[in-house]
Amino acid sequence: MFKDLSIFSLFTIGLSAIGFLFGRIEYLFMILITLMGIEFVSKSLNECVEDRFTIKRLFTRLAKKLVTLFLISVAHLFDQMLQTGSSIRDFSIMFYILYEAFQIVSTAHSLGIPVPQMLLDILNTIKEKLRGKP
Repeated sequence: MFKDLSIFSLFTIGLSAIGFLFGRIEYLFMILITLMGIEFVSKSLNECVEDRFTIKRLFTRLAKKLVTLFLISVAHLFDQMLQTGSSIRDFSIMFYILYEAFQIVSTAHSLGIPVPQMLLDILNTIKEKLRGKP
């Protein structure tokens, strides 16, 4: 009985911490987490195919994903501090969704997998707009 209660308490504390750090978990956040996982696996498989896979690269990629989540958390905390709803966090999430999608398409393209030209054009247009090019 007490073991079940302590597991439930840890689970509750963990969910509370996630809620505090990231706010309401909405579809944008779930899409980002999904794309981060897909990019992580596809890049690792790409490195295996090209004989460039190392544990150091794997942990570096994992560290980058964690720092991305930390940045989303900082954006949420700014939203709370400035009372802007969730606009800063949502903008940050959308930026990283586009970044992860671009990385997935780039990895597929480097593996020789045919990528629809329309998808490449859309991602390149978004990339240029984010860089400030007309």
